[in-house]
Amino acid sequence: MARILVVEDNALNIKLFCDLLAAHGHEPEAVTDSRVALERARAFGPELIITDIQLPHVTGPELITQFRADEALAAVPIMAVTA
Repeated sequence: MARILVVEDNALNIKLFCDLLAAHGHEPEAVTDSRVALERARAFGPELIITDIQLPHVTGPELITQFRADEALAAVPIMAVTA
């Protein structure tokens, strides 16, 4: 189905997202460090990005700005989540 990048620093949330996505036939890829999320997204080629808003180092809004500025990722839908 879809390749989905999950950017999340909480291990329990990563497990929840990835397990649910995989159970529905998707291919999730987890990134726990927002500083490497852009590089991983370029390599993975996601069809959807799910990102936490409250991340250490590079915040969710900053990360979304980076994704939108990248030609290869600019059109990828982004879902922002927060607790």
